[in-house]
Amino acid sequence: MKTKKEELNLFNLIWIGFSFIAGITFTASFSTILSTTNPEASVGVHIYWIFALEGLIAFLCAWSFARLVQIHPQANGGGGQYARTAFNKFWGLMTGLLNYAVIPVIGMGLMVTMVRANFDNLSGYHGGNWGSWGSWGNLYLDLIAYALYMFASSIIFFGIKKYKYFATIIGYMTWGITILLIIFGLVAGFIQPLNDPNNHTGFVGQSTNIKLGFDNFVNTFTTCFFAFAGIETFITTGKNIKNRDKNMPIAIIVIMILTTVFYIAFTALVMFAVRQENWSGNPNKEIFQGFSAKWLRDFGSILVIVCTMLMRFNSSLQITLFGGATLEPLASQKFLPDALRRENKENVPVGGIIVTIIGFTITFILFILIPDIIQGATERPSPFDYATLSSTASILLISIYIVVIVAAITHGFKKNMKVKWWEYLGWFLTIGFIIFIFAMYLKGLITSFTNPYDSDGEIDIQKLVAASFQIIYFTAIVVTAVCVYYIAYKKD
Repeated sequence: MKTKKEELNLFNLIWIGFSFIAGITFTASFSTILSTTNPEASVGVHIYWIFALEGLIAFLCAWSFARLVQIHPQANGGGGQYARTAFNKFWGLMTGLLNYAVIPVIGMGLMVTMVRANFDNLSGYHGGNWGSWGSWGNLYLDLIAYALYMFASSIIFFGIKKYKYFATIIGYMTWGITILLIIFGLVAGFIQPLNDPNNHTGFVGQSTNIKLGFDNFVNTFTTCFFAFAGIETFITTGKNIKNRDKNMPIAIIVIMILTTVFYIAFTALVMFAVRQENWSGNPNKEIFQGFSAKWLRDFGSILVIVCTMLMRFNSSLQITLFGGATLEPLASQKFLPDALRRENKENVPVGGIIVTIIGFTITFILFILIPDIIQGATERPSPFDYATLSSTASILLISIYIVVIVAAITHGFKKNMKVKWWEYLGWFLTIGFIIFIFAMYLKGLITSFTNPYDSDGEIDIQKLVAASFQIIYFTAIVVTAVCVYYIAYKKD
């Protein structure tokens, strides 16, 4: 039997999945989880086994999606559809809304690392001093990032074919630049002792004495877990995969191994190449500081900025399209207006994408614009950096994973699919672990209110705003699900 042109083979699966998930921007959180300037939050060299653990947990979560694709031929709706068939329509709606609500938060992380993280010299707060743009620098840079996002989202309306063509070109460009960065990083690491008579080891040498505790471990885990996000999006395309029963499990294994190895290897590269004592900011740019030639350092900074912006621009394209497509199954099940599931002649879910863009704008106002304005007015650094946004997205993803894993276990108990003993064991251990992470995360939010003071004994407004918005956002999802189901849907 001939394969349809639109079907994805095993190589396509691995390339698309790996390219969608992995990238150099995960290091944006290193200034808080690795830097020696913040020893209480740093995990030091523990980051290696933490990434390995993250990869294992992410694999077990992704594996539940992969197995459920096999008993859902259309794979329409992803986690929401799986919860609906395992439990009931309410949990299908709840999971579908969680799946949709995480998209704008991921988008905010993309915006922050698209521009702001590359120009911390303009907006950053280092050693008690603001960058050259002062306390309002974040606002200016984030507005530029929002404008770039709007441009990226507009490309989708030209059709899926043009979108795929555009995304493919950017993908090859970013990975080409990434290979160059790896080469330069290795060279910088080897010549560093020759250029530095004191042989500074920066955060590498000092971080070996870091004491790992629950707080910095949980903070690091939730921050870095975001780096593995995306697999649950990609594997829901079950009906477009050739021999999905065989290819999907293989693809999941290869993608998660490649992603985990890449993160560990690139982390080691950064630690090897960056040797300055007061390490902060974007570490990818710091890789080139080991070179004595100024033109080479400048070239390196430009290379990192171009790579990061292209990568985040491409991710904005994909996440917006996925957001529009995610609303389709909810509309098909009559939870949302029918207009949100219709596609134009270019196979673009226009209504869903417009709603997604509006959702991005609202989330941008809550999580970025308002904190930026507060930062400018109070001259206190905003906590809504990449680490905070990625932690928020990670908790939403963990909530989805808990439901989907339980759905997989339920289908196994119901004999709807054959589940092996090691899958049961892995899923039960994963649920227990991520529930613990979830509980510790909530404990941290509560602590923001029980102890709202900064190191100077003054009330930390930014800290309270960050905790409040995260609680409000999560609560709004639950309230929306209850209202839609029991007031709108059940009434009909």
